[in-house]
Amino acid sequence: LQVLLDQSTKANSPLKGHERTVQYLQRLGVENMGIIFEFSPWVLKICPEDGLKIFTEDLTEVETMPRDKVLNFLKEGFKELAVPYLEHIVYVWDDKGPEFHNVLIQLYLERVQGLMKQYLNSLPEGVPPVSAGKEEGDLGEFRKKLLSFLDISTSYQPSRLISDFPFDGLLEERALLLGRMGKHEQALFIYVHILKDTHMAEEYCHSHYSSSEEGNKDVYLSLLRMYLSPPDVHCLGPIKMELSEPQANLQAALHVLELHHSKLNTTKAINLLPANTQIREIRVFLESVLEERAQRKRCNQVLKSLLQAEFLRVQEERIFHQQAKCVITEEKTCRVCKKKIGNSAFARYPNGVVVHYFCCKDRTVCPTEQ
Repeated sequence: LQVLLDQSTKANSPLKGHERTVQYLQRLGVENMGIIFEFSPWVLKICPEDGLKIFTEDLTEVETMPRDKVLNFLKEGFKELAVPYLEHIVYVWDDKGPEFHNVLIQLYLERVQGLMKQYLNSLPEGVPPVSAGKEEGDLGEFRKKLLSFLDISTSYQPSRLISDFPFDGLLEERALLLGRMGKHEQALFIYVHILKDTHMAEEYCHSHYSSSEEGNKDVYLSLLRMYLSPPDVHCLGPIKMELSEPQANLQAALHVLELHHSKLNTTKAINLLPANTQIREIRVFLESVLEERAQRKRCNQVLKSLLQAEFLRVQEERIFHQQAKCVITEEKTCRVCKKKIGNSAFARYPNGVVVHYFCCKDRTVCPTEQ
């Protein structure tokens, strides 16, 4: 390795370059991690992309390297390579370790926060920032990665990460973390009353709703409550932003009732409506609910009739089989071993053939038919 390092910069040397060093280090394996960490830095400095292959190549020796040690090594000396390394072990090697997912989110966040300050300072006075992930350059790229990873990864620990996120920005990211923690009302408060994006609020409900999970089956009811009885702005904690007092939005609530009536508890939903709500305002909702209930009743009646018919068929079959009798006399012999049945356990085939239970090797084929 020292020879390869010395010869790498000599113009006429057949060992010029870093490729042979990369290939050699890839084959050293776990027992030589000290040597790998000693001789990889010069490659990482002159060609980071090729140097990273020392730790990401599709080789058994590389894949079995201790990933936590490699990550710490990169974070200490080559922090810009920690992100692509983590992306490789998460997306390519499908590593589900929560620590790696946590660190990747923290590194994304660190890059986004640094770039966000520059972006906000560059905006002309009175010009609002664009939507999250649609910023130009590296900021848009890294923020899009952060939002996507928070959405798709199921291995990170939101309760440990949420304290790293600022209270004066990155609200879309905070909403995703709150949703993963099951704090739906706080997440919906961000979408409805801070970002004022009803479409994102409904998308959030769509992705979290589950009729079988206790914590998620009432997420649309939480959205309805957010429109009709919004909580105080302090429900989010110490948010360092100037926020106006949230206002009720009856029209948005009626829209939710009409589109998602099948995912709402009808009684609870109606109880949330203001006392002065007119019947004509919820006519579509009530008609949809009644139609759905009527259809469900018809389906249940058909199912009941089918089950009753099946029950009668099974009863008839049971009576038919119970009518058949089998008399074991002293002279009755087994059709397989030709010995008397006597008091031994026996088996009877549908065609009336009787054999010892021990001689019944195949219940589906009568021995006289083989």
